[in-house]
Amino acid sequence: MHKQSLALKFSFVFVVLSIAISLLTAAWQLAQGKSGSPLLVLETGASLLLVLLPALLSKWLRFYLPAFLYFFFLAFIYCAIYLGDAYHFYYIPYWDKFLHLISGALLFGLAWAILGCFKFKEELPAGFLCLYGVAFAVFCGVLWEYYEFTCDGLFDMNLQRYLSAGRALAGRAALLDTMGDLIADLAGSLLFSCWSYWRLKNDRSWLKTFFFKKYSPDD
Repeated sequence: MHKQSLALKFSFVFVVLSIAISLLTAAWQLAQGKSGSPLLVLETGASLLLVLLPALLSKWLRFYLPAFLYFFFLAFIYCAIYLGDAYHFYYIPYWDKFLHLISGALLFGLAWAILGCFKFKEELPAGFLCLYGVAFAVFCGVLWEYYEFTCDGLFDMNLQRYLSAGRALAGRAALLDTMGDLIADLAGSLLFSCWSYWRLKNDRSWLKTFFFKKYSPDD
């Protein structure tokens, strides 16, 4: 069995089992009437659904999931929803920035997966492919900040951390969270692009590992 496929299956089983165990534990605590459990059940249940959904769609629609893309997706869901929301890892300094590093690599891979839909993909040089991946990741990061800004304005949330102890920050202090997120998005995509450039220079066919592929009739 291919090492990459084996590593992905191990990661999938580990993430699913750990989330499922936590979901059962939270449900048992809820049955005991302990406070805080309903939210934990909801968050762990959502993370389990998000992890399983791509695999189920792959099975039903008969296509292969790109290994690198799905690995980073698993890592992001596990760290963001399971550890971050359900177990409050967001209180750890720079945990949010770490997640933006992962999302930068994830979005870079998604850019290449989308590229697989076009016929001219094989003709593009490695440098352009990496530049395109970084630009796509940063653009998606900007869209995410638009979403946070909109939610903060419409629903009085604090997604962009512009409030501290109920008071609005001013000037540069109000920008730190947003700019830090965008810089982390850029850094994550740049780091992944450097490795991707080296891989493409050594093996051009490596690009195809990011593409969605249909099952053959014999599979």
